[in-house]
Amino acid sequence: MKHMRPFLSLFLLLPLASLAQVSELGLTGGVTYYIGDLNTRHYYNMKPAIGLVYRYNFDERYAFRLQGLYSKLEAFDSDSKDPNAVARNLSFTTSLFEVAGLLEVNFFPYRAGKDKKSWTPFLFVGAAYFRTNPKADLNGVVFDLAPLGTEGQGTSAGTNEPYALDHLAYPFGAGLKFNLRRVDIQLEWGIRKTKTDYIDDVSGRYVDNTLLEYENGDLSAALADRSGADRSNGDPNAGRMRGDSHTSDWYQYTGVSITILLGIPFTDCDELYKSMRERRR
Repeated sequence: MKHMRPFLSLFLLLPLASLAQVSELGLTGGVTYYIGDLNTRHYYNMKPAIGLVYRYNFDERYAFRLQGLYSKLEAFDSDSKDPNAVARNLSFTTSLFEVAGLLEVNFFPYRAGKDKKSWTPFLFVGAAYFRTNPKADLNGVVFDLAPLGTEGQGTSAGTNEPYALDHLAYPFGAGLKFNLRRVDIQLEWGIRKTKTDYIDDVSGRYVDNTLLEYENGDLSAALADRSGADRSNGDPNAGRMRGDSHTSDWYQYTGVSITILLGIPFTDCDELYKSMRERRR
């Protein structure tokens, strides 16, 4: 029986060690902004963001994070320092919903305890689903832009299919983690490379406004070209670049997360388990 004690102790500690590979649940909050055809400046027109965070720690180096975010994105040509953009006079605003799965890699063995750090820099990379629905104001009324086909989608001149509102993105970034026993605090900076150029409803060329008005309606024509161009002798903007179809849109999130450990913290239980495991060898 005496010889069985190490095995019994190890058996009893296994559930504790499993729990010690803790999960975390908490909130994240910060700001987002958009980069695309209507804005090329970082940290322009930042909007508040809020979300939920779940993290599973595989060990002190690697973790998986599931995160949901809600925010807004918007941009206005009227704010640009480029006179050509000001003359174009386009704008958009949209709600942003994101669900992301992210792999985190810690620089240091992370958690309070012997030979571990209570703080660490980390990198993350992953994939995300997000939904946007660009809108614009016309005479005090806000309209959804996607159904209007402002770049000729759905017309005889349209070269593109109507664009989707659900998209994929690839988040990546860096941050810092701090452990206060059962509470973790994470600061992060991350950017999202998307698979769409239509977060802002702007990508390609102007379609002849008269044709757009005839086939897609007055509202489509009015919101497609807000430059106030003189069309008494035809549409001077027809065929001209409205946006850059060779680049996709991006958006960014900077924030802080506070999470609570759901299992037993990485404390002396881990050290005792490792000690028993080494002794067993």
